[in-house]
Amino acid sequence: MNLDELKTAWNSESTNDVRIPAKIKQLGQAKHPLDKLKRKMKSEFYLQSFCILFVAFIPKLLNIDPSLYVLYYAFYALSLAISAYYLNLFRLFYNKINHYTADTKDSLLEIYYELKINIERYHAFSFLLLPIALVTLGMYRYSMRLPLTEFTDPDQSVISFTILTLTVSIITILIVLAWTRYFYSPYLLQLKKILDELKEEELKENEFNINNSNENIQRDGSQ
Repeated sequence: MNLDELKTAWNSESTNDVRIPAKIKQLGQAKHPLDKLKRKMKSEFYLQSFCILFVAFIPKLLNIDPSLYVLYYAFYALSLAISAYYLNLFRLFYNKINHYTADTKDSLLEIYYELKINIERYHAFSFLLLPIALVTLGMYRYSMRLPLTEFTDPDQSVISFTILTLTVSIITILIVLAWTRYFYSPYLLQLKKILDELKEEELKENEFNINNSNENIQRDGSQ
């Protein structure tokens, strides 16, 4: 076969079989929400670390009775252990996002599900610290009313503190849910959209490959 015959054979090939998948573009789009997510997570990591250290000075700032210091710092040590465990998992997830290379759908899918798990972990962490915060509130209230104990109606005190506890608990839970919904859910939805687009693209590619294979079989059969 000479050069002219090669040119003729090349030009006779159908260009309809050439298909450029959009996977690379879609995977690249994931970097944009993940970059924003990394910045949010980095800021929150420092904020949470500062808050944990700040809580150590609460007894002095709230004038909690010194007789309660041992009890307070026992609960503080417990909250410190819980916080260290959570922040370590938080850091590991951040590092995984930081090393994301946008090369495969599976890696993006893994980050998507880990983000969902991290949101639930954030809820569990916050709700687990809520009883410790309520104990601190009880210590503060006790310290403020300590000089008036003999004039206080015990029943009325129990009722008022129960109402206060329920109110603080409900408000805290709503704030935590609103916080994760505002700061993390948008990125979760963006990643879900990209994954849906990738899935749709894969279905189109599979359909294209099946049709192309059928055409080749028919072409070979006709020859």
